[in-house]
Amino acid sequence: MTFDISRRGLLGGAAALAATVALPHRARAATIFRYGNAGGPQTVSNTFNLAFSNAMKDKTGGEISFEIFAGTLGGEKDLIESMALGSLDIYNGAYTGIEEFDILYSPYFFKNAVQAKKVMESEIGAKCSAALTERYDAKLLGVGRLGSYNLMLKDPITSLDDLKGRKIRAPQIKGCIEALSHFGAIPTPIPFNEVYLSLQSGIVDGVLTALNPAVQFKFYEVCKYVVVPDFGLALDKEVISNAAWNSMTPEQQEIMQSTFDALETTDYYEVGVKAKKTDFKAWSDANGPEALIDLDASGLIAAMEPVNKKLADEAFGPGAWDMINAIEG
Repeated sequence: MTFDISRRGLLGGAAALAATVALPHRARAATIFRYGNAGGPQTVSNTFNLAFSNAMKDKTGGEISFEIFAGTLGGEKDLIESMALGSLDIYNGAYTGIEEFDILYSPYFFKNAVQAKKVMESEIGAKCSAALTERYDAKLLGVGRLGSYNLMLKDPITSLDDLKGRKIRAPQIKGCIEALSHFGAIPTPIPFNEVYLSLQSGIVDGVLTALNPAVQFKFYEVCKYVVVPDFGLALDKEVISNAAWNSMTPEQQEIMQSTFDALETTDYYEVGVKAKKTDFKAWSDANGPEALIDLDASGLIAAMEPVNKKLADEAFGPGAWDMINAIEG
């Protein structure tokens, strides 16, 4: 499978990025990688990368660190395409526009986050990484397990059948779009930085996104209800351009990779698990306990299995879904 981006599209994203902020040149004495994410500074994704930057600075004696742009440079599509052109060095986010990654966001594609990590360490993850490298001339450092994707709605539902006909903001990610369509909703792709106003103005009836950034951006102010059972797993990609990667010495590369791997468990996954309870409480505090819709999710795994099998086998080849399910969580 071949992936391609038009240079016009890339240049458009880069121009938008450049218009937003003038990025500084790297200092000669130290390499300061320019890092971008669409979420706010206090999201798990960005507190992780602050810890990552601090650890890199410490372990390299100040030779490597990040300048963090959190929620200031536009949507994820602009960010990853700007990284491909060199306006950024490191991108973190959900969007890649690559089918192999996009289908992983379908609800119940994984048994749990532990199994997701093992799958990404298998040949499935290797195929995802290779597709990303081909398209963006970049290296996948790893996948950050941010926590759950959840449905947030302006009006309540009693079952997922009630989603029929509702316009739900979805990221431009195939797994999310396929799942919403499966339950009769109308997926409406809107950049993350435009979601609040889209909910406030009634352009959409709800949103599907990662719970933690939704709380950080106070979506509960314009969207009263949140469905408690997960509707997908948030897997942030940490991607560094090959130009930036190759600018480091082999020793620095090893430090960066091993540091990401170590911190992903403690500062991404474990922090994300702890944040979930706090994030649901924020929604309840803002809108009352009835704002948390705790649907019976017992049948969702079976309901999504034919969708997930189709997605997996089309993206990775016949038998891929069986191989994924054989990996224990």
